[in-house]
This record gives sequence, structure tokens and C-alpha cells, in this order.
Amino acid sequence: MPAKKFKPEDVIGKPYRRGLLPYGGAVTRGKISSAISEEEFRATMKRLKAIIP
Repeated sequence: MPAKKFKPEDVIGKPYRRGLLPYGGAVTRGKISSAISEEEFRATMKRLKAIIP
């Protein structure tokens, strides 16, 4: 059975619980206000690793 792929749009607006933001995001007043997809996370980490020796 394939693993379920994380979709940021599925969690935005829901009450925050531990583990709902595996790649980062923001919580405002106990609700998730933004979430980052795996692709965005990997692109950001790739850019950071390129500038940090």
C-alpha cells in the first residue's frame, strides 16, 4: 500500500496537532495558517546547502 502524500491544502484551517506539519508551516491562534509541501521543503534545503559549506 503506497504511503499517503502530504498535501498542504488538506491541513490549512484545521486545529494544530503534533505531526500535522511535517515540513514546516505556521500556526495562528491554534489553527494552521500555512503549510509547506515536500517539494518546497526540498528546494529550500537544496538552496541552503548550496550557500552553507
